[in-house]
Amino acid sequence: MSEIANGLLLIGVVALIVLSQFKARRIADERRWWVLPVVLAFVAAGKPDLLGDGQTAGAAALLAVDLVLSVAMGALFARTTEVWRADDGAAWTKGTRLTLAVWAGGIAARAGLYGIGAAFGVRQSSAALVLGLSAMLLARAGVLQWRTRTYREAVGFPHAAWKDHM
Repeated sequence: MSEIANGLLLIGVVALIVLSQFKARRIADERRWWVLPVVLAFVAAGKPDLLGDGQTAGAAALLAVDLVLSVAMGALFARTTEVWRADDGAAWTKGTRLTLAVWAGGIAARAGLYGIGAAFGVRQSSAALVLGLSAMLLARAGVLQWRTRTYREAVGFPHAAWKDHM
């Protein structure tokens, strides 16, 4: 698939992720929260153009900064998400206006990072974007699971009973 098609597909996936986060959703079972981000990371890491076109040192530096940015964005995304317990004991989540601001800031920062790369002649591939997206999703899901567990313990809801309702 061409870089343009990959880019458009990635934009569509990100748009779906963003839009889905602003609807109330039940938080998934603790045992599977990491599967999608890990699969995305393996797919991205397996791409031969992950570090661009021969600009390995510059591309690696930009990828490292992108991954740090992605993890920070995912953690902030999860911290700005509202989490509550329904009457049946299930955990629910919904993005807030602050969550939208985090998304906008993260996208702007990533665009700036790509601009810096372009200014230095370092091309970043769509595989780098997918790897960053997987890091962001992994951080978000991990922080949400931590927040859910912390909330569950704060309200005195036993772990086994909590899992029965998930």
